[in-house]
Amino acid sequence: MAANYTKMIIVRTPLRLEFLGGSTDIDTFYRKSPGHILNTTINKYIYIILHRRFDRGIKVMHETIEEVFNLKYISHSYIRAALKHFKIARDINIVVLSDVSARGLGLGSSSSLMVGLSQAFTSWQGQKLSPRAIAETACHLEIDILKSPIGKQDQYVAAFGGFNAYTFRKDGSVSVAPVGLSKKTTKELERHMLIFFTGESHSASKILMEQDRKFEENFPRLQQMGELVLPAVQALRSRNWRQFAKILSEEWMIKQTLTAGITTPKIERMRVQAQNAGAWGSRLSGAGGGGFLIVIAPPERHTAVRQALHKYQTFPVRIDSKGSAVIYSD
Repeated sequence: MAANYTKMIIVRTPLRLEFLGGSTDIDTFYRKSPGHILNTTINKYIYIILHRRFDRGIKVMHETIEEVFNLKYISHSYIRAALKHFKIARDINIVVLSDVSARGLGLGSSSSLMVGLSQAFTSWQGQKLSPRAIAETACHLEIDILKSPIGKQDQYVAAFGGFNAYTFRKDGSVSVAPVGLSKKTTKELERHMLIFFTGESHSASKILMEQDRKFEENFPRLQQMGELVLPAVQALRSRNWRQFAKILSEEWMIKQTLTAGITTPKIERMRVQAQNAGAWGSRLSGAGGGGFLIVIAPPERHTAVRQALHKYQTFPVRIDSKGSAVIYSD
């Protein structure tokens, strides 16, 4: 392991809500046409704890507990790939904790984990990388090394944090443009937003692989989805919540035509029930198939919307401006 004097590090990396443009961050799309995505980090996090141990082993505590003397025996592919990339082979305890434990919920948890690992291991080795460098390291590990059929939005949003519009260019570069909402406007958006857990999870990789098989057919639809980001940003800045909700619903109607499995009868029933109760618009966060339903509704209709969707657990969140960061080092 690289020489260092750190005994313990804790890294906190946020999860995110995806509003618009998902799948335009995948290279098969942005190599042909710029991708555009709108998303925000939220006050739900993954924590990575690194602790220096006396003996030569590696102990990993995530969904299970593993103790090995050779990193190749670690079952968690993300942790194994990150350890190998940073050439850390011994003398370390690794603990992974998450505010939202399950994967496949449309919050970008897998990429947040990889960003957190990249942040933690670079700091453990006495380095300090920019958010862009952390994001690109996580992209390399997930997309190039582990061959995940995903895009680059989740790594960037977890590394940078905040409410941003992203552009993915043909050369692979990414621009990050803050939406620039004031604290007052952000709070107003939060007052108009309700989030419900559908009770279902999904395999984002499976959905994205199916989409890729229909890429030529889907290409113009993906362009339409990306083109809705700018008007959505304008609606947010002008505090036109009804228009923002309308754009979310419009994009969702396009998105669900990309491939089977993005929506389900249950999800569509939830959307209709919310609308009948006074909601202006809704869509799932992430690739689809399950996870969390974002509902935009006037505050005076929230009680009615909650009653209409009383079978589903609410998921209160706040918009967070911070990206992945070391919050403790000793």
